[in-house]
Amino acid sequence: MLNRITAALGLMAIMGGLADGAHARTPQGAEADSRTAAIEGLVQEEMASRQIPGLQLAIVKGGEIVFTGAWGQADLGTGEPVTARTVFGVNSISKAFTGVAAMQLVEAGTLDLEVPVTRYLDGLPSAWGAITARHILTHTSGLPEIIDDNTRLIDGLGPEAAWARVQALPLRSVPGTQYAYNQTGYALMGRIIERVSGKPFVAFVGEGQFDVAGMAQARFGHTADTGPGLAPLYTHLTLQIADMRTVGVERSETPFERQEVWPAYMHPMAGVQATATDLAAWVIALQKGQLVSDRGLEQLWTPQPLPDGRYGGAGRTVTGYGLGWPVTGRAEHPAITPTGGNRAAIFIYPEDDLAVIVLTNLLGAAPQSFVDRIAAQYIPGLAGEN
Repeated sequence: MLNRITAALGLMAIMGGLADGAHARTPQGAEADSRTAAIEGLVQEEMASRQIPGLQLAIVKGGEIVFTGAWGQADLGTGEPVTARTVFGVNSISKAFTGVAAMQLVEAGTLDLEVPVTRYLDGLPSAWGAITARHILTHTSGLPEIIDDNTRLIDGLGPEAAWARVQALPLRSVPGTQYAYNQTGYALMGRIIERVSGKPFVAFVGEGQFDVAGMAQARFGHTADTGPGLAPLYTHLTLQIADMRTVGVERSETPFERQEVWPAYMHPMAGVQATATDLAAWVIALQKGQLVSDRGLEQLWTPQPLPDGRYGGAGRTVTGYGLGWPVTGRAEHPAITPTGGNRAAIFIYPEDDLAVIVLTNLLGAAPQSFVDRIAAQYIPGLAGEN
């Protein structure tokens, strides 16, 4: 199955406190100690250069967690350090959970990716009649966007008014013809999953993924949530807003807390909160066939071409999109690369039987830009080749 996935990919040919981080290392030996030192040095370098307050890391090799680490401060106000149990929001990595939930329903025979979504939900606009679940999961639905460019609900409306407003807007493109990253579709996908499964979305994912994978700390929530063990989200950027649109950005040298409160229908696109080891357990469960079949995982991870043969994506780290899962197609060491909020990243290297999970509490930390450097400690030559 992994060979088929990588063949498809081939088509697209600090803050203070760093020294106080808590780390767990396996296996033992000189080579492992050298690798550990290299990873710790690399992480501390990136945290210092990017001013990342806190970071959590987990590495999976051969179906086992082989490295975990926690550095820096989870909460700048209290000075609470990041530990292995600190929970981080993962933003759009949540879409990969939504993809898995959809595939579980496909394999149960209750969801068809190819039929119009209007078959599952009543009252949708007639213009949405050609949209399928596959279009939604691959960001080719053509739906209008429910989030405006400063990441607030459209026109500053409340949850239900925003949902009504987006349904009144015209499609941006003919379904299936163009790639455009879209939040509305995932709100719609959550509603479909609820209708088909007969359960609230958070319950279906919680029971079918969190519980099965043993994700002890995983939950759904918002960046404005507070509670023991949850790292606040920080940023250096202040948006200048006029008429609910971003017209400028100011940068602060000191990170400050950023809060976002989303309605429940946004959970399928950005609501998951978890630890790095939770996500490592999830990746292991996926690859062991505990959540979906091998065939289902292959479908999730295979990039979907547009009618003209091109693949939709957004730059070097996303050159194609599967069913809720972005991918990086390259000649050497292709990867499955879900990221979230420019603060969290999971890179899975199918050819190398490796996965690296990096979570941070800084919007703009861009861990996807240095995950390959970490993976190179297990994949010789990776950093140079990619």
